[in-house]
Amino acid sequence: MRSPFRPLLLASCVAALTACGGDAAPPAPDETPQEQTDPCAPHGHLHREPDADWCHCDRGYLATEQGLSCVTDPHYVPRDGFDFGDNGAHACWHVANGPFATVTATPERQPRVDDFHTHYTVQLRPEHGLSVGTFSFKAWATGDFVLYLSTPDIPVTVKEGERVLEPVGTQATGPFCDGLKQMVGYELTDKVQYTVTFGPTANTGLGLVIEHLQ
Repeated sequence: MRSPFRPLLLASCVAALTACGGDAAPPAPDETPQEQTDPCAPHGHLHREPDADWCHCDRGYLATEQGLSCVTDPHYVPRDGFDFGDNGAHACWHVANGPFATVTATPERQPRVDDFHTHYTVQLRPEHGLSVGTFSFKAWATGDFVLYLSTPDIPVTVKEGERVLEPVGTQATGPFCDGLKQMVGYELTDKVQYTVTFGPTANTGLGLVIEHLQ
């Protein structure tokens, strides 16, 4: 004989499973944990380091000495253009005198190009009928940097993670050597890891010097 309590028992089990959260709906947006927000926003972003977290603040803002936040820099003066210094005279000296290094782009890794005062021969890799290559660059200082390129028509993209940095200035080098023809200026930050991508281009390689302007 079928027990009259069996449907009630099954209903109780279903209710118990639902209460335990087996098929619970995702939390509403306003229930997002505070840890998932960036304390340095909206005028910067957080960097997590093994020793301590820190704020990488946007231009015109600075990190507070205590806590994690970006506040207005009272001493910031908006710049009018970019000062390229000697317009490539010192970089051209390295084209003739070194030190020299060769780096080759690969799909698996990002070779480093962050030695100052070094003339790099950059060899790109083929991709979709053109050439491209992404390389790793750590600034090692905060301030103005210049990428000196052997050819003016090679596309350059500098990124911090997925964030693309806009160049602060670009112009031709002075008439100091045939090995460098174009300068691209950026404002970079110490301790930050960047990537530099060249291409896509019809060129299979280029000459490169990266300098920190003192």
